[in-house]
Amino acid sequence: MNLVSDARQWWRWHSTYVFAALALLPSVWLASPELRAMLPASVVAMIEPPLAVLGFLLRIRQQASLLPKPPDDAGQSAAP
Repeated sequence: MNLVSDARQWWRWHSTYVFAALALLPSVWLASPELRAMLPASVVAMIEPPLAVLGFLLRIRQQASLLPKPPDDAGQSAAP
């Protein structure tokens, strides 16, 4: 198995947050009687598939870098 080149930056990926919510939602829902009273199982079942699709879409899209890229000086002359 090969990791993506920026695997050390996993915590910056938007999809990481969505997949974490997807993984934690059933556990939190089961552990909380108040949450189970507010959200019936059918609602939780309807939330999870769109959340998974959102995670997939966020994973495959190009995220903008927070740091600007250095200018590319290749092929440019110093004099105007």
